[in-house]
Amino acid sequence: MYVGDDETLRAARNQALYREVNEKLQTLNEAFEEVLDTGSAWLCECADVNCTETMELTLGEYEALRDHPNRFAVLPGHEYPEVESIVEDHERYVVVEKLGPGASFAVETYPRRAASDA
Repeated sequence: MYVGDDETLRAARNQALYREVNEKLQTLNEAFEEVLDTGSAWLCECADVNCTETMELTLGEYEALRDHPNRFAVLPGHEYPEVESIVEDHERYVVVEKLGPGASFAVETYPRRAASDA
């Protein structure tokens, strides 16, 4: 199925928004990980604007994901092969990498960009 550039960018915007929310959740997850010895809850970063499901990643897994500005963690089955490819497949989540115009948008909106450019 062909996905036009408008749909590709819309999907990338949705994923960038979920990534921003997860960046804010990181502080809470860090505080709870000190108290509890479990994984942390994160929002699925899929392209579906209606998705509100959560997934479990450790802080280490989350940090490894954020090392790549063009990658997002999604729940299994929440991939969109028209606009992204699977680069890692874990039991609890899948890491996808944006393709085409969505990849450029993901890098441009990377919340840690300023810190990594310094």
